[in-house]
Amino acid sequence: MRNSKKVFLLLQGPPSGFSAALSKGLQNRGAKCLKINFCLGEWLFWQGAEAINYRGTLTDWPGFLVDFIKQHNVTDVVYYADRLPYHRLAIDIAADLGINAITYENGYLRPYWITLEHGGMSRLSHFPTDPGHILEEGKKHPAPTIQQGLGHPFWQEARNEVVYNLANFFDIAFFRRYQADKVYNPLYEYLNYIPRLLQNKKQTKIARKVITGLKSKRFFLFPLQMQNDYQLRENSPFQHQTEAITLAISALSESAEQDTHLLFKIHPMDNGIESWSDIINDLTTRYKLNGRVWYIDGGNLDHIIRDCAGTVTINSTVGVTGIQKLKPVITLGDAMYDIPGLTSQQTLKAFFQQPQPPNPELVDSFIRLMAATIQVHGSFISEKGREFAISEMSERLINNRVNQPGALLSEPPRNRKTN
Repeated sequence: MRNSKKVFLLLQGPPSGFSAALSKGLQNRGAKCLKINFCLGEWLFWQGAEAINYRGTLTDWPGFLVDFIKQHNVTDVVYYADRLPYHRLAIDIAADLGINAITYENGYLRPYWITLEHGGMSRLSHFPTDPGHILEEGKKHPAPTIQQGLGHPFWQEARNEVVYNLANFFDIAFFRRYQADKVYNPLYEYLNYIPRLLQNKKQTKIARKVITGLKSKRFFLFPLQMQNDYQLRENSPFQHQTEAITLAISALSESAEQDTHLLFKIHPMDNGIESWSDIINDLTTRYKLNGRVWYIDGGNLDHIIRDCAGTVTINSTVGVTGIQKLKPVITLGDAMYDIPGLTSQQTLKAFFQQPQPPNPELVDSFIRLMAATIQVHGSFISEKGREFAISEMSERLINNRVNQPGALLSEPPRNRKTN
């Protein structure tokens, strides 16, 4: 397909000017690019050409989108975060109309990578799961190179998130039918960050002490995810993360030797609304594991992974980091990297007793194939990070190279996990 025939429709983007920059990148390469805004936060960050402001209901959205795609001869629908309500419907519509539906989000690789793949992520990923296929295709690609200087200060990302979400929260006039599908009231959520930020130094000191004490012991890491994370809500069998915490602690009590410990690490962006410390303490007491179950709010993740016996995760990208370090990893939810030879396929009890490490050759091929087909080096925030990402994303989108070569199956091959 020639560039002149490519017509991209951009839906919701990340809380930054990235979506507008992507539009310019595509247009500079000869494609036509259209944009639909759904909310005030999206409108504030849109700095591109004129966009359509959709002010209808979620119920009316499918009919509107079908008409829009046909009227403008759209060839590709592109969106940030595949499980947002409007995007879930757009994926099905694109499939019915025979056009591309492509998602992008924070990368499986970290830091400073962006995921770009057909359809959806995690359980809905079209990336292959057959180890033999991954080994064969991965060897065809070079190992990914890491560019320096793509980072950004934390305050820039935090500012963007606050502006975006509070603009939507207080908007009662312009996009009043918008459905944000938020777990928490944004104002309440941001107010809850304050006490956590005030205790940052204290918690960092406590984390350092706990980690130092565990260095000489056999321990497993469980990195907690944010309760409002779509990957937790949509791609796991758990209604609440407490269920996964309970599963891990109960398995430890039934299977492991007395010298085995379990360390929970609170997500660095956790809003503090869920009292994870109380939940973990209560479960530790119930299962009589005092002195063997720990939690920290801080600490160097790379060093913890290096020293641990293995990682238990729902579907966090920390699992990919663990695999890259050739550490045993087991997933409790749906993860695109949950592949035999990469992650343990044992029961959780067996994993605590004798965890199976990943196959180094398969890990190498997996990282090569991911980086070449569904990962783009760059960032949503920093100027240099955007430049890197926009250049590569635009080329892949225009030339139909998303998930290509060798990483696009016709149907998502992953099955939903159950408890």
